Amino acid sequence: MIKTEKQGLIHLLKIATPFIIITTVYTIFVLALEEYFGDYIYKISGQIGSVFGLAVAFFLGFRMNSAYDRWWEARKIFGELTNNTRSFVAKIYAYYGNEQHFKEAKQNDINLKAQKIIELSILYIRQLKNEMHNNLHTTFDKQTTELFSEFKINTKNKISNEILVAITKDIEDNFATSARIEKGDLMQHINRFYDIQGKAERIKNTPFLMIYSAFTKLIVSFYVILIPLFIGDIDLGGEESGFEFLAIPIMVIISTAFLTINKLANLYGEPFSENKTSVTIDDICKTIEQNCNEVCDKLK
Repeated sequence: MIKTEKQGLIHLLKIATPFIIITTVYTIFVLALEEYFGDYIYKISGQIGSVFGLAVAFFLGFRMNSAYDRWWEARKIFGELTNNTRSFVAKIYAYYGNEQHFKEAKQNDINLKAQKIIELSILYIRQLKNEMHNNLHTTFDKQTTELFSEFKINTKNKISNEILVAITKDIEDNFATSARIEKGDLMQHINRFYDIQGKAERIKNTPFLMIYSAFTKLIVSFYVILIPLFIGDIDLGGEESGFEFLAIPIMVIISTAFLTINKLANLYGEPFSENKTSVTIDDICKTIEQNCNEVCDKLK
């Protein structure tokens, strides 16, 4: 078994275990009532259960596909953020290494300015991550506060936007007229940052099929409640054979499968939430910061 399958199995068991326990208790209770009051006194035709189950499966299939598409789009967005940030920081390092690209300034001052732009880029990545986790206003250390003050970043506004505006203004103010190609290239990266941020906010701020999700949950719950009535006990070999208890694991497996799929659709539908199925934006942003710091070290 490959590593990802092993990890996935562990997470799946954590999600499914409560459903296994609940459905086991419920199934034993229903079958005990049936045995106590007499066989088949409330059993519904299995054909009704088959048709109903097929309809529920279609509902869950559509919902799971929609949730996965949402999750995958979120992953692509942060993959794009990784590529754009690396490219932007690399070009900052390259363009700021040539004094001819700037108005009158010493190379030492240019290197220091490049370091601060990269530091602002790192802060942008952190802030975007915090905003995806609904942590809009974090506590900043002294160095960050001084950097915000130097670039006139208003922390009362949307900080991620303020950082991009500050970087844009700094590039516009410092690059010489003769370096319009380099400046235009960096501005394209800024535009991509805005585009990436907008895509991420679109997913985060758009509820995932609220009415459809509520309807699906009700239908799945109703179907799970009726499963013992559709299946009943299994009288293979007569009442004394003990085979009737095979109905318990069958009902538990079917009920747990439907409930787990519905739960997974809920989890994958929120790709920026902090759970095991969400996009690992913390790890992605940590990697981006590390790459930025590696470039920043070259300027020191």
